[in-house]
Amino acid sequence: MTTPASEPHAVERLQRLSRGEPVALLLGSGWSQSLLCTEPVDALSLAAGAEIGAFELLEAFLERHRDRTCAGWLGYDLGRDVEAWPRAIADDFEVPVLHMAAYRRAEPCAPVPLPPAPPTAPARAFTAHTSRADYECRVAAVVEHIRSGDIFQANLSQPFSAQWDGDPRTLFWRLCEASPAPFSAYVEDGNGTAVLSSSPEEFLFRDGSFVRTRPIKGTRPRGKDAASDARLLHELLHSDKDLAELAMIVDLMRNDLGKVARTGSVVVGRFPEHASFAHVHHLFATVTAEVDDSVTAGELLRATFPGGSVTGCPKLRCLEILEQIEIARRGVYTGAIGAFLPGGRMHCNVAIRTLVHRDGRIRANAGGGITTLSDPAAEYDETRHKLAGMERALQCRANAPDSESRR
Repeated sequence: MTTPASEPHAVERLQRLSRGEPVALLLGSGWSQSLLCTEPVDALSLAAGAEIGAFELLEAFLERHRDRTCAGWLGYDLGRDVEAWPRAIADDFEVPVLHMAAYRRAEPCAPVPLPPAPPTAPARAFTAHTSRADYECRVAAVVEHIRSGDIFQANLSQPFSAQWDGDPRTLFWRLCEASPAPFSAYVEDGNGTAVLSSSPEEFLFRDGSFVRTRPIKGTRPRGKDAASDARLLHELLHSDKDLAELAMIVDLMRNDLGKVARTGSVVVGRFPEHASFAHVHHLFATVTAEVDDSVTAGELLRATFPGGSVTGCPKLRCLEILEQIEIARRGVYTGAIGAFLPGGRMHCNVAIRTLVHRDGRIRANAGGGITTLSDPAAEYDETRHKLAGMERALQCRANAPDSESRR
């Protein structure tokens, strides 16, 4: 079937919509179907810090709107509604920990070519919250926890902030152009917060009894030419550190799905799989399961949230340790963005490679999995490789407090 040449791309349609009310766009080859969600009829938003009881409220909201498409984000701290680990980090960028809207219209998006993004001013003062040396010390602290037997691995991250006063819809257009990804998404809550994601990672897909997750673990930058690109991919595919990291997270996700799956139904696909994106190569694996119809979306989320690939294992102890070592609350980052559809279907990404815009400020984050084989300098470099697409979209390289002379 051919698409009329005059049909606008979804980001152009998004650009033309009125402002001031919730809107959501799921855009990419990984989604079951790219959707533009408009005409909200109801919304559920919970302020930062109000995560206890959130999944019960979300469950009631989804049940109330079971015949509509509901779309939005679930922040990382919703995990505290499952296991309330003690808070130790102040929140310096408060946005709702949960936003979900029910929409009257959820229109499929035609797969037309993405036109060039309109010009927009670059971001200003894009800055890391810590120096290279400090982040490497935090990596070393995680390694010590592993060597002490507290955990097997953990996903450490660092935040970056920028000043930017432009239109977040235009910035999302630029992000899609600079860093195309299979689980891209854009969500506005109608109250000043916009979430822009170019995520390569699927968190949860459900259709009837079938459930799937595809955790990512293992990263290398893209090469400058074909030979170096192939060398870096070969290095990743044969990395003991990255393969062990992926295996541990696959085991964790198998265990999480096993809490709600039919006995014996959890299956791991070919191991490892890999995918190449504009700025990085990744390893991933596919884990599937069967669940009874009686298992609700809330129960599935409580069994798996936040995803193991962005926490570590064992999950609760990692969450506690990360709370002591990380620099800022994660907010939306490493939570999930997606849609809950009529008939009990759901599809969510892992909110990585994600920008959050509010009050003229941008928050970005990047991280990576830490094991006993981690080299702190390499782990720092990995976070910067993952930031590359967001830097291109913002037209501004993120600076760190030190000179970064080792880069």
